[in-house]
Amino acid sequence: MEKLFRPRFAFQIISLFCLIDAFFFIIIGIYKSAKAVVLLYKSFIGKEWLNPGLQMVESLDSFMLGILFVIFSYGIYRIFVLHHEENARFPSWLNVHSFSELKFLLWETVLVALIVFSLQILVRNEDLSWEVLLLPGIIFLLSAGYYLVNKTKRH
Repeated sequence: MEKLFRPRFAFQIISLFCLIDAFFFIIIGIYKSAKAVVLLYKSFIGKEWLNPGLQMVESLDSFMLGILFVIFSYGIYRIFVLHHEENARFPSWLNVHSFSELKFLLWETVLVALIVFSLQILVRNEDLSWEVLLLPGIIFLLSAGYYLVNKTKRH
């Protein structure tokens, strides 16, 4: 039965597709950054401000999602494929040995990505209402939960 289903191969496929997704988001981020530079140039030349900051924040959001997928891809590969190797040529911040360590690293990355995404919403919305506070409230609750779990983990 073990020869029919090889979990190592399945996790290699998962890691590969997550890495492809990461490159996709990074390419989108590069495109949006270039578009922001063009809008900035046109704003300086022309008389109308074309709001290149929105494109810059959107590109940052795409880069953050790309980084999230890279971390997930390398983490899954490290935990499930290279679990027997001590030093697997990964950066020290990505040297995870358990799914719990990967979860906390992803939690931190998701919080940063959510902060960037909420900035994008604040920049894009012209009519601010109380509903705009929902995402910062969620970010606060996730941050407080991370703080409490990390605090009890250290003691």
